[in-house]
Amino acid sequence: RQAVLEYQLFYRRRYAEAAFDSCRGVRLPATGGYAIATMCGRYGAELCTAQRWLDFQGDKNNGLAPLQIDFQLLPNGSEPG
Repeated sequence: RQAVLEYQLFYRRRYAEAAFDSCRGVRLPATGGYAIATMCGRYGAELCTAQRWLDFQGDKNNGLAPLQIDFQLLPNGSEPG
């Protein structure tokens, strides 16, 4: 039997930054803290970047990701490979 255990995902930096920026100011009603703080692992809201946010989301050791995802941010206008 074959299974996918890990994969690479390529995003253009502009897309990743826009996705990150759209979440950056969201607050959790229960705590009043920033949601991004819980989505960026050890970096918290203050030190979180788009790459750190995606790295945490794709880390199979965070208890949330079903498999390891290696997010690669590409310079705008470039293609993978």
